[in-house]
Amino acid sequence: CAVTAMASTASCVASTRPYRRQLCLSDAPLRGAPPCPRARTRRASSLSPAATLVDVMRTAASPRGRVESEGVPKPVRDAVLSAVESLGGSVTVGDVASAAGVKVSEAESALTAIAADTGAALEVSSAGDLLYVFPSGFRSALGAKSLRLSAEPYLEGAGKAGAYLLRVTFGTTLIASIAIVYAAIFALLSNRSDDRDDRRSDSRGGGGMGGGMMGFGPRMFFSPFDLLWYFDPYYYEKRRYTAVMEGARDMNFFEAVFSFVFGDGDPNREFEQRRWALVGRAIQKSQGVVTAEQLAPFLERDEAARGSDDESFVLPALTRLGGAPEVDASSGEIVYRFEALESTAGGFQGIQEVLDAAPRGSSTAMAEEEPYQFSLATKGQRTMAAALGVLNFVGVVVLGRLCVDPTILLNKAQLVATVSTLLPGLQIYAVAFFAIPAARWFIVSRRNAAIAARNATRLEASRDVARPGKLLQAKLDGARRAATGRRMVTAEESVFSSAKSVADFEAAEFERRLNERSTGTKD
Repeated sequence: CAVTAMASTASCVASTRPYRRQLCLSDAPLRGAPPCPRARTRRASSLSPAATLVDVMRTAASPRGRVESEGVPKPVRDAVLSAVESLGGSVTVGDVASAAGVKVSEAESALTAIAADTGAALEVSSAGDLLYVFPSGFRSALGAKSLRLSAEPYLEGAGKAGAYLLRVTFGTTLIASIAIVYAAIFALLSNRSDDRDDRRSDSRGGGGMGGGMMGFGPRMFFSPFDLLWYFDPYYYEKRRYTAVMEGARDMNFFEAVFSFVFGDGDPNREFEQRRWALVGRAIQKSQGVVTAEQLAPFLERDEAARGSDDESFVLPALTRLGGAPEVDASSGEIVYRFEALESTAGGFQGIQEVLDAAPRGSSTAMAEEEPYQFSLATKGQRTMAAALGVLNFVGVVVLGRLCVDPTILLNKAQLVATVSTLLPGLQIYAVAFFAIPAARWFIVSRRNAAIAARNATRLEASRDVARPGKLLQAKLDGARRAATGRRMVTAEESVFSSAKSVADFEAAEFERRLNERSTGTKD
């Protein structure tokens, strides 16, 4: 497709001649870029490099009106867009792969598609590295070009609203179940034939159920002082303060009921993205060359393999970030070079700022998983939810006994039949209200034990790197010797830019050579 052609064409620009640009020469490919086809090489060699790249970008920007970014998976696209914004709009593939925690191939595909849709400029350095320079407001421009992309935030908002309504509805169902159960109990008991005389005498004496509803059942009258709870100006502040003090999440009571029963989801939903962002940070910090031990604090390593020569646990990192093993000539140890992460537009500091802004975890020395919480509701909310669950369960049991009482069956057969149709659903809800949290407690306990074991393994690996022995230190020194240093890629030092026309580029090159000649003459 046109975008692939643009990436292949741009990826083959390198500086090997005085004019500092060359198009589609297979012997000078761009780092990390696929080789150019032979047929295209011969055809493009007779054209001006600037004209060819600009024409390809113009074609790729709107091939038959198609928006290329729509073909990028939404999680990858969102992560790349956020990374580009955080890094200031001028990025390399390695920068985005490190900050977004995505594969190098995914970052390259996403950047190419977004660049085509937003009119971003591609700068080529003298070393052949690509720099993507996005205009300000590129996310808005992308949304304006695609109705589907512009509608995604609204669809996400609708999904969140639906999830909120589901949580609130489940909590509301508990209150509705209690009201139905005790109203049915009250109706069945109040219609016992042998209680009619008692109710008449109670009503004449001013007591019993008729005297203000102070007998059986919940309080039915309304006090005006109850309004003080709803008009408390510090209610929400108190609730948030309590949640923070308990390490809980601020939520209303109906959400708390749902949290008590079903929990609050996976606390490590963003763990994989953060894990690979930490791996990218460690690789860039080591200037693109690392040892297996430096990656161990972030990857899954079998405890039995610790201290052995088995380094197979680094294969996911090699596959994801385009790494390759090398042998250090001095020590004979294996090190791993990640060529795509050797170049950067903003330096290591830009990646660090992205990681510092991540909402989860505070340590960058290891990838740490968070344990599951039984519920993020406050202690008072959990206690209230459990108490109402018990009240509902007891009421359902009592209602079930009343429905099989011979006296009630004889006098109120129609009412019993109506209640019996609702009883199975009420019983299922009452049992599930405690059965689901009980089963979830055992599952959470097992998961947390596994998480603690993995975190402990990564922590030991992190300590080994922080306090290396003689053998590990020699291996780390070999990786440092193999590193050639991070290459800074900036628009000012580029030898080619897709944002410039052929005339502009030739004029700039002529002026540069003229200045060099003038300087040489004066000297």
